[in-house]
Amino acid sequence: MTLEFDGIEFGYDGRSLLTGIHVKCEQGQVVGLLGRNGTGKSTLMKIVFGTLSTDVGSVRIDGIPVAPPAFSAQKISYLPQDHFLPGNLRLKDIMQLYRVNNERAIGYFPELKEDLHLFPDQLSGGRLRLFEVLIVLLGRATFCLLDEPFTGLSPVFVERLQQVMVAEKRNKGIILSDHLFRDVMEIADSVYVLSNGRTFQVAEEEGLVRRGYLV
Repeated sequence: MTLEFDGIEFGYDGRSLLTGIHVKCEQGQVVGLLGRNGTGKSTLMKIVFGTLSTDVGSVRIDGIPVAPPAFSAQKISYLPQDHFLPGNLRLKDIMQLYRVNNERAIGYFPELKEDLHLFPDQLSGGRLRLFEVLIVLLGRATFCLLDEPFTGLSPVFVERLQQVMVAEKRNKGIILSDHLFRDVMEIADSVYVLSNGRTFQVAEEEGLVRRGYLV
């Protein structure tokens, strides 16, 4: 399966934020989406997922338009930057709510087993973020949009989470955005840079410099 979105335009307060977008992600791929703060990466993911609407643009799976909101079809999942888990449920119940197999998650991170009986606000920021990423990544959606998944994680957990993404891409397509760009590029099969409202495909760090992401 292939997720592709293009022609998306979006702006606010008279400012044009997104003007020339084209991103393609196939099942079996990790696709990096990089860009400086304020370039619209999170906005783009919200539009593709369907929590933010725009009148201009196309989101397609295998060439068939995805009727907005995309999340209603349960083929695209989204990890926002902000915490989103319900605070009144224990982690084990939340994972059941999102139809995530506890054993799969614990298989990747055995140390999380001791946290399953806790509520989200009883976890550290990094531990909570790890649960959020796993809930989105191990869910049933074929395509995952991950916005800053490495936030608050130790380098060891970042490395292990990279391994999980590489393993899970066998059955999924993953679009990954994070300020730890080297960790993104290390596992990405292709990388796009969002700059001046447009996406550009790059192959190496030199391309990031050329597109203004790195100085």
